[in-house]
Amino acid sequence: MKSSRVLFFALALVLGMGNTLVSKAAKPVKSSFAAVWWDYNGTQTPAQLNDPANYSFSSTEPVCSAGSSRCAIEADRSTGNPNQPNLATIVLEKVKP
Repeated sequence: MKSSRVLFFALALVLGMGNTLVSKAAKPVKSSFAAVWWDYNGTQTPAQLNDPANYSFSSTEPVCSAGSSRCAIEADRSTGNPNQPNLATIVLEKVKP
């Protein structure tokens, strides 16, 4: 009888510890494609604005005067070409006169 109580206690302890380890939330994985700044080098036509080849990586946040023409965007890197932005992920747009 005593051995079955010890066995039951040990089993409960193991299951409790296992449940605690399994139920902890996993740490979020930081994407290697976090949003970065891109300078815009094209004209203000829709075709040019939507062409990722018209953007160049900027290691710092660009300084643009307020206006209506696109100067820079903050967006993720493209998974297909990390040297170009993923235009579907634009977080912020800077404009100039």
